[in-house]
Amino acid sequence: MVEKKEILDFMRREKENLLRKYHLTKIGLFGSHARDEQEAGSDIDLIVEFEPGTENLYEIKEEIRKAFQDQFHSEVDVCREKYIKPYYKERILKDAIYI
Repeated sequence: MVEKKEILDFMRREKENLLRKYHLTKIGLFGSHARDEQEAGSDIDLIVEFEPGTENLYEIKEEIRKAFQDQFHSEVDVCREKYIKPYYKERILKDAIYI
């Protein structure tokens, strides 16, 4: 089972590359892994925001998802902070660990 530390270590180690390659202004971990409540089969939840004017956002989100999926052999969800529904936003941002 993938642990929070593994994910955050990878994100910290690859931070500059992730930000540059995917035109991100920030990237973080949220959800069960961020809260240390993950179970076998839990997905990895990432929260991102892009540089203004970035094009092909769907494709880039898919590339990020695949990169993390390949690294950790787990399902990955990528959401943009900007588009989180208000009902969920407070909890997600409270749990989020940005690198």
